Amino acid sequence: MDLEPPEGMSAGKLGREFFAAIDARDPRRLRAALANHASFRALPHADVVRPADEIVAYFGGVVSSYPTARWEVTDVIEDGDRAAVQFIIREFAPQLGRELISEQLAIFRTSDNRIVSVVGYYDSAEFRRLFWDESLP
Repeated sequence: MDLEPPEGMSAGKLGREFFAAIDARDPRRLRAALANHASFRALPHADVVRPADEIVAYFGGVVSSYPTARWEVTDVIEDGDRAAVQFIIREFAPQLGRELISEQLAIFRTSDNRIVSVVGYYDSAEFRRLFWDESLP
């Protein structure tokens, strides 16, 4: 699948588009932002997910696991073909009567108006505790 790349998008705009597509649960939009050979890692030393179609499938599973979650970009720092994108994942937990919030960071590399690499950085222990711990008060 080779969709038309978003025109004139900087690394920062592509990073924002990546999370906007996930938040919109729009796999075609997500795929359009990725180069065919793109790679994704949830953490720096985690297994690599590639190519682009596998990244889209991976995030399909993510949004299915968190059906009411929202992804919101809070800051972007870019330099040439790279961008650091800070974002928040929010999901309302009915059993707690409040939102669960995880602040994370992703580093993007881009080329020719497409994302070629994404590496995530987050506190995985905190995320597990907040989003997966059934005994949370």
